[in-house]
Amino acid sequence: MGAVFGLFSGFYYWIPKIVGKTYNEFLGNVHFWVLFIGVKGIIQIWYYFFICFIMRLLSKSISLNEIVDRDLKDIDSNDIDDLTLVNKLNILPTPKAPNPNKGKNKINYEKLNNIQAEAKFIDIKESRSDILLNIKDKGGVYMFFNLINGNCYIGSSVNLARRFRIHLSSVGSVKLPLPLAINKYGPNNFVFLILQYCDRIEDVCLGLEQHYLDFFKPKYNILKVAGSSQGFKHSPETIAKLKIKYARKLHPIFNTKVSEQQKMLTSIALKIYFAEHGHHNKGKKDAPQFGFDFCGTKIVMKSENGDILSFPSINATRKQFRVRFSTISLNVNQNKPILIKGVKWFVYSENV
Repeated sequence: MGAVFGLFSGFYYWIPKIVGKTYNEFLGNVHFWVLFIGVKGIIQIWYYFFICFIMRLLSKSISLNEIVDRDLKDIDSNDIDDLTLVNKLNILPTPKAPNPNKGKNKINYEKLNNIQAEAKFIDIKESRSDILLNIKDKGGVYMFFNLINGNCYIGSSVNLARRFRIHLSSVGSVKLPLPLAINKYGPNNFVFLILQYCDRIEDVCLGLEQHYLDFFKPKYNILKVAGSSQGFKHSPETIAKLKIKYARKLHPIFNTKVSEQQKMLTSIALKIYFAEHGHHNKGKKDAPQFGFDFCGTKIVMKSENGDILSFPSINATRKQFRVRFSTISLNVNQNKPILIKGVKWFVYSENV
């Protein structure tokens, strides 16, 4: 651009001498300043795009473990004090609130009014004190509702006050849907709802949370199963990077050869083990390696309402109720109810 300015300076100096006419000084000044400001603006724009491109190259895809670790673990080490919370809220943007009587805004307000909840707090920035006062030392299921677009997030905790502070402390530092939305639309455009208070027992909270997840289908929730990573999907870019990372020579036993002596010792050890314990699939017509899902322990589920459901395996039961495998397997024949979507169920094997 320096050469362009040099050409124009030569033009302004020599043309009057060559043609014998002078130019309008005012228009000349206008031309100079427009050119100067325009060139400066273009340089800034290209600089911005260059920085964005570099940051894009340096950014890393988030793995499943990173998502779970960063998904605001409900632990004391992630908690913040009230002063830090106030400072955090004060630096967040507070755009204009939507007019409840206009178009889509009206629909979102009607949607909010139709949600049955034990408590609703509009504008979480201004209602911070009331929220913390009402949820102190309580457990339950909560919702963040966006007044701008009607999207929501649902979670549960045995310590609602701690969980609320953790959510807000993550805004601006964690790239997950809810904190990104609060940072974009402002905390004043979010409503905090207590859908249901409950006993401060983790299984009770998760059972109720799953019920509300299935009912509302919130868009800000990455994980669709309460207390589980089921439902999360890697991006194609992350899958490609994971394949490269764990392929071939990076595998711990890649390119290793087992000696004939080791093969013989392994064979003897397996024969001794199965002679004493027996193979877990022995006598079954349909083994798991053939892809069948009806070769495991047959399960009978009995509800407190008298409903009885039968399943060919623990895995089939887990899929039907959308719970963790251990939730079913650890409670078989224990005569101890488990809470699933607000209903108590007893788990039995079919031969009992």
